[in-house]
Amino acid sequence: MKYSMRMLCAVLAALMLMQTGALATDATVNSSSARIYSSDSTSSSSAPLEKGMSVSVKDVSGSWARVSVKGVTGYVPVKYLKTKSASRYKAYTNKSTYVYKSASSSSGKVSVGVNTKLYVVGVSGDYLCVQNASGSKTGYVAASAVSRSKVSTGAASHSSSGSWKSKVVKMNWYDGGSSVLSTGHYGYIYDIDSGITVKIKRMGGHSHADVEPATAADTAKLKKIAGGSYSWDCIPVILKAGGKYVACSINTMPHGDQTITDNGYDGQFCLHMVGSKTHGTDSVNEEHQSAIDKAYNWAH
Repeated sequence: MKYSMRMLCAVLAALMLMQTGALATDATVNSSSARIYSSDSTSSSSAPLEKGMSVSVKDVSGSWARVSVKGVTGYVPVKYLKTKSASRYKAYTNKSTYVYKSASSSSGKVSVGVNTKLYVVGVSGDYLCVQNASGSKTGYVAASAVSRSKVSTGAASHSSSGSWKSKVVKMNWYDGGSSVLSTGHYGYIYDIDSGITVKIKRMGGHSHADVEPATAADTAKLKKIAGGSYSWDCIPVILKAGGKYVACSINTMPHGDQTITDNGYDGQFCLHMVGSKTHGTDSVNEEHQSAIDKAYNWAH
């Protein structure tokens, strides 16, 4: 489809242009499926972009880039952009995540905590190319895990959790852990980085718990914990259920069945304890186990 400047201007007429000089990276559109949106949401008004056309990236936040093209400013998913030059700007991780050796979750990686300072120098699909302050080390971080400013670490919530932090335990899934939250029952998960609490329902699971957000409001909280974009990344949390506080790990990617149809979450997500196994490989996932240790160490 040919790119129509008249159509683009019409759908973005209501957009208030934001000015910034912190980032001015040239990029090209890498897909004929790319569209430019009036806000960082695929439900906002939009217009098509031609593959290969040039845009100027003004800002990157999560999985969205704010761009300027032919005098119009809008938003494009970063996966549809390929950088042509590398203007360097400071950013922070908005959750515990990984720095990968290449732009792939299957490459070598190093874990980093929330609010880790880094410098973005490029975009590669769903990943940002980042460096340390000296520029001596380069890696890739999922764009959804990066923000231009620090995020709240829930300091107030952490202090209010003092009454139960000392009660946090690690439990083996096959030695009492699976009965802490029974199928069909409700509990809570507490994200140690953000201080956000999400009410959940266990809908099943044998080798680990398959759970769902209890309400649409809880789904919104879960997405905030995930940094605005669901992923398979392992996140350390505390499960509050059955009078117990258990160090656990979750991912946030919706998959499989669901029993709550009005929560705005299309499926379930996984909750792991010590020794729990994944469905696909029927083996203990070391990344989940590491996140469980982090949740426990946070409490103690």
